[in-house]
Amino acid sequence: MIKVNVAEIRKHLTGTKLLRFEAEPAELDITETELPIIGKVRIEGDITNVGDVLLLKALVSARVNRLCSRCLKEFSADSVAEVLEKYYPSGSPGVETDAYVYESDVVDITEPLREGLLLAEPLRVLCKEDCLGICPVCGADRNVHPCSCDTVTVDPRLAALKQFIK
Repeated sequence: MIKVNVAEIRKHLTGTKLLRFEAEPAELDITETELPIIGKVRIEGDITNVGDVLLLKALVSARVNRLCSRCLKEFSADSVAEVLEKYYPSGSPGVETDAYVYESDVVDITEPLREGLLLAEPLRVLCKEDCLGICPVCGADRNVHPCSCDTVTVDPRLAALKQFIK
C-alpha cells in the first residue's frame, strides 16, 4: 500500500505535494499473472489541494513482459498510464459510494495507480508493427522465413459463383 501524508498541503488552499518514487509491483497489489512487470513501477506526479477535494495527477510507468498476438513470441515493452483522481474528505455530503475518500491527513493512492496501470495494458499487442505472424496452413513463423502456402480462403457458400467467372 502506498500512503501519502497530506497534512501540509491541506493547510494551504492551493498546496501541492510532488510525488516521484519507484515501487515494487507487490506494493500496488499487482501479481505476476495480472501484469508481468520487470523491475519496479515508476510514479511521477503530484497531489494538489483544490479546495474541498484533493486531486491526484500521476504518470505511472513500468516495463512489462508481453506475448505477441500474431507470432506468439515473448517481448518486453513499456506500459504508461495517466492517472487523474479526486479524493474527498471522509463523511462529505453528496459523495458517491465508489468515490475515493481519505481520513485525517493520510491518502491511500494504491488503488488508482494500480487500476491505471492495469487498464493501460492493451488487449492485443504486437512485437513489431509489421509482424507477419504465423502461417495458418503450415504454422511457420513468417517473420523468420516466408512460406509459399495458399492462404486465400473462399467462403464455401460463394464457391459456386466462382464458376461463373470462369
